[in-house]
Amino acid sequence: MSNIHAFIDRETIEQEAREWLIRLDGDDEPSSAQITELRTWVARSAAHRDELLRISEFWDDANILTELSIPLATTQASTSQSTPENKSRKTFNSLLAPLFAFNRYSAIAASLMLAVTLGLFSVLGPQPSNATNGIFVTAIGDIQQHKLVDGSLLKINTDSQVQVDYSDGIRKIRLLRGEAHFQVSHNADWPFEVYAGKRRVKAIGTAFSVQLNTDSVKVLVSEGRVDIAASVEQQQRLEKVGSLSYAQQATFSNREISQIAAQEKTAVIQEIDTLAKPELSRQLAWREGYLAFDGDPLSQVVEEINRYLPTTIEIADPAISQLRIGGRFKVGQLEDVFDVLESSFGIQVSHIDDQHIQLRLQPE
Repeated sequence: MSNIHAFIDRETIEQEAREWLIRLDGDDEPSSAQITELRTWVARSAAHRDELLRISEFWDDANILTELSIPLATTQASTSQSTPENKSRKTFNSLLAPLFAFNRYSAIAASLMLAVTLGLFSVLGPQPSNATNGIFVTAIGDIQQHKLVDGSLLKINTDSQVQVDYSDGIRKIRLLRGEAHFQVSHNADWPFEVYAGKRRVKAIGTAFSVQLNTDSVKVLVSEGRVDIAASVEQQQRLEKVGSLSYAQQATFSNREISQIAAQEKTAVIQEIDTLAKPELSRQLAWREGYLAFDGDPLSQVVEEINRYLPTTIEIADPAISQLRIGGRFKVGQLEDVFDVLESSFGIQVSHIDDQHIQLRLQPE
């Protein structure tokens, strides 16, 4: 088959994209031949990809649906019931996700459509190793979970960015910003590696979280064992510098190590903490949408809450920074923390403006 296509103007591309939408808007699942044909059409150019995604973004727009000769009933608000219209909409969206994995819209497409795509794997048959590749982004206060093509679970914390880059030889993930937890599906022949800053965490069948900060990388193992490697100065290689087991936590400097340190395994792994089960659960409570504190200094509580709010909380009175705070608060309802601080700790919460909150002792 020739890979050369005649020049097609945008009007023709728009018409063909509409035809695809109509063709896929049916009760029957698309055939393998249709899926292959669609992917071939999308791969012709960025204009083809962009136009198909543009139409999908207006899927609920009545004017667009009327123009495409789609019954207006399709535009009614979605419900929990499974109707033919909802089913066809999900089918169309599910086909789009893998097509835009490396498109500039990849973060949006992955967030909105990947869950539906994975639900059709059993229908569409075995997927290639890169079927769920792409960049996943969470906003401030947002927490997402994605099931990858190998069955591994990726949980992404607030204000984070993760790149999934699977190939036939390796399962590679890059934590570009923030924090993520990985529940790794066991496969000894398909290594699973997470890169964060100048560090690499390697696992086969385990569960662990990685948090990337400006000058450090924090790793917490909730199941199994992981190996830690560091980038060596002036060399394009990584050197294993230690391992962590269940309930162990360590923080690493996010910088390259010297060749001497690599050889002697020194000054790389800072103190390793072994957490009791309640503390392990508390530190991973964010996966369930909660923040849990158990006698933590107010300064640490504020630092953690600031990660989940668009506003900035500031301790204006140093005398209260070491107050011990306990409690369990739901992400998305963190304003409850302010009520507790005011009612139980005598702290005055001042909303300076929409982006700034100050804490100080209440006047006597």
